[in-house]
Formats: sequence, C-alpha cells, structure tokens
Amino acid sequence: MKKSLCYIALLALFTTACSEAPKEETAVDTAQAQTEAAKSAPVGDTSQNSLDWAGSYEGVLPCASCEGMQTLITLQADNSFVQETVYLGKDEKILKLMGKAAWDEKGQKITLEDGTQYLVGENQLIMLDTEGQRITGDLAANYVLKKKQ
Repeated sequence: MKKSLCYIALLALFTTACSEAPKEETAVDTAQAQTEAAKSAPVGDTSQNSLDWAGSYEGVLPCASCEGMQTLITLQADNSFVQETVYLGKDEKILKLMGKAAWDEKGQKITLEDGTQYLVGENQLIMLDTEGQRITGDLAANYVLKKKQ
C-alpha cells in the first residue's frame, strides 16, 4: 500500500513539474516576441502608425499595352490586401491578387506580394518604380490611387 501511494505521489509530482516548464518558456517567448516587435516597429510618426491607411484605393494606372489599368486595392488593418485590376481596352476580366502587404522599416511604403510597392500617403497610395522610388515625369500624377470615401 505504501509503495502504491509513493508511486501516485511521484506521478503527481512529475505531472505537475512538467506542466509548469512550458508556461515559463511561453512567458519568455512572449516577452522576446514583444521585444522584437518593438525593435522592428518604426519610431516616431510614420504612415503606418499615424495615418488612417486601412480602406479601399482606386484609380487608373498607366499601361504600355492598353488604355490603362483600372485598379482597386483594399488594405485591411491586419495588413491583408485584395488588389483587383482590369486592363482597359483588352480582355477586361478582373485579375485578383490577395495576400499580406509588408511595410518597410521606416513605416512609409508597402510591398504587395507581387513586388509592387506603394508609398502610403494621406488618403492615397502612390505607385513606386521597381527600385522603390517615386515615378517622375509627365505621367507621375497618374500613378496615384485615391482612397474611396
């Protein structure tokens, strides 16, 4: 009888001791994740943390082989997005791209999953070139998507 009680006591001790270890690791992991998130978040006012950027943006972007690209981009607060594009004057079917937008380290630009970059401004998205720079020239004003109200 004493041996049975000893085995039950040892089993209860091991079960309790084992269940406590993951809680400590989880607390350490959570603290580490919060520290890393704080390090990666931009400091000061940025488009990411000071603008009401979530919403739908639309416009017609220039196109070399068509009349223009009717574009609608919807950004969610969780960084998910849906982009719908119609090549005007061509096969006018809706091309849809969905995924997560990635913010740059300064909290100013987003990159969609197809590599397209946009500068996030007050009620607008400005399409950038392949190097992440603003497009200049006569058509520069045409690379802006306006936020729908």
